[in-house]
Amino acid sequence: MLVATDVARGKELAPLHETVVLVAVHGDEGSLGFVLNRPSAVAAADALAEFGVAVPEHHDEMAFRGGRTRPDIGWLLFDPNGPTHYVEPEDSCLLTPDIGVTAAPSAMQEVYDASAPALLCLGHLTWDPEALDEEIEAGLWMKLPADRRLVFDAPPDRRWIDATCRALGLPRPWLGLVGLATA
Repeated sequence: MLVATDVARGKELAPLHETVVLVAVHGDEGSLGFVLNRPSAVAAADALAEFGVAVPEHHDEMAFRGGRTRPDIGWLLFDPNGPTHYVEPEDSCLLTPDIGVTAAPSAMQEVYDASAPALLCLGHLTWDPEALDEEIEAGLWMKLPADRRLVFDAPPDRRWIDATCRALGLPRPWLGLVGLATA
């Protein structure tokens, strides 16, 4: 996972200021990731209906703006260790033992049928080969291990603060304390 640093505010990454990104692919051919803390104005159920996926009526979460690249593609992040049973649908892959991803409508339907925790991202971020490494080296991003709690449990408006604290090894309330934040 990546957390945008304050340095990003004045650089070309300004639109990604205070952003948390789950990196799904990072290699010689480039990198791909999903923004985790930018809800869109579209209800996830409405976006999923466009892909032919039916979700339970009680599902009232918003879809997320996963990134600027291909916002017409839906990516479903899911916890394969759902409450009813383990789910790893065909046409999906595990990024970690606790975080899976799919763009296949049939796999999305299987995740929702299993009542697995899920987060719908519309679009994704991409980097050319070595570009993400250069941004990290320049101090624009902090790295931390992928954490299912940040993806599925943390409220979207707390994900950046929680991720920043984890990346810095600080207890979560630290950033919220005005006296310490300005010290």
